Amino acid sequence: MIIDKPLRRLISSAYQSTYRQLESFFLKRLGNRSDASDLSQDVFTQWLNRREQTPIQESRAFLFKIANNVLIDHWRRNQKQAVIRQEELDEEAMLHAVSSSADPAEVLNHTQRLQRLYDAIESLPPRQREAFVLCRFEGLSQSEIAEQMEISISMVEKHIARAMLHCKRYVDNTTGNKEQA
Repeated sequence: MIIDKPLRRLISSAYQSTYRQLESFFLKRLGNRSDASDLSQDVFTQWLNRREQTPIQESRAFLFKIANNVLIDHWRRNQKQAVIRQEELDEEAMLHAVSSSADPAEVLNHTQRLQRLYDAIESLPPRQREAFVLCRFEGLSQSEIAEQMEISISMVEKHIARAMLHCKRYVDNTTGNKEQA
């Protein structure tokens, strides 16, 4: 890839002036310096690899727009990995239950209930899901979640409460629908 000198200077200048801010942006949201550093570098890599060569008027704003997209992609990748890990754990639990002579209907019921719970979590609005996952699966306190999501503790409480209510209703409603069928 050949980069002309003005673009090279612009990127170099933006890197020097913005890299630490990007790293701080990611660190606040992820709480992991290594990931924050990697994602900050990914922002510049995406800028270098972009296909459009239209001039950038405000490089800082442009970089933070890329950063937001990089963060969303990171969360999606982590969510997929968590789903895969959960599926492996579910499979292991099911094999353990089967090997310990559990009633097949009970094993099936348990597996279906786990799937309904997973579907309920997936159907949550993104911010509620984020707060819920950080609380229930990552083990973060409400104040840590508030800091990471840059919202008040009260809002974290509301997100988690709404998410729990949604999940309960979702699982109960799909259970009721299956029993009626």
